[in-house]
Amino acid sequence: MGQLKLDVEEARPSTVRNSTAQYGIFVSCNKCAGVHETGISITMEDGPFDKQSIGDFYGGKSLPKTLATLSQESFPCPLTGRQFIQKDARQIFLIPIKARPTSDARRNKKGHE
Repeated sequence: MGQLKLDVEEARPSTVRNSTAQYGIFVSCNKCAGVHETGISITMEDGPFDKQSIGDFYGGKSLPKTLATLSQESFPCPLTGRQFIQKDARQIFLIPIKARPTSDARRNKKGHE
């Protein structure tokens, strides 16, 4: 999985959190109408709190170069096996990657059985 590091300065305050977080990049497929993971993750400061398109997040402002290039890349559709390019920034999404729970909770539960 590729990883990019971005500093987001032009975010709208109502949709952001004040911390650094990791995001997965997902794209809406124009072959099957599904939304697919790209295998790309980025680290951003003050990114969106929930799933949001890069077009909406930047609100018509210029995208950082690393995000702008996504609209020129082709991605595979896992359902059709065909490649597609998503040129619409409102169909390319940032989705926060949640921290995984530790296995300590499972160990503690087993110990009480």
